Amino acid sequence: MAAASSSQFLEIEIREDTLTSLLAERRLKVEDLRCLTPRARRQLRRVLLQSLLADVRDGQTL
Repeated sequence: MAAASSSQFLEIEIREDTLTSLLAERRLKVEDLRCLTPRARRQLRRVLLQSLLADVRDGQTL
């Protein structure tokens, strides 16, 4: 089996609250994500904003 290249993508589904947590905890970077539809882009934008708000509530700096 050939080694996977770093440019390969997976199509996955993830709960919004889980994604928000991963982003807020800096365990996942938004730069690593790619949206396949305009709706997904809007949802990701909203989740990213929620994760940033979680940072502010927790007293973390941006």
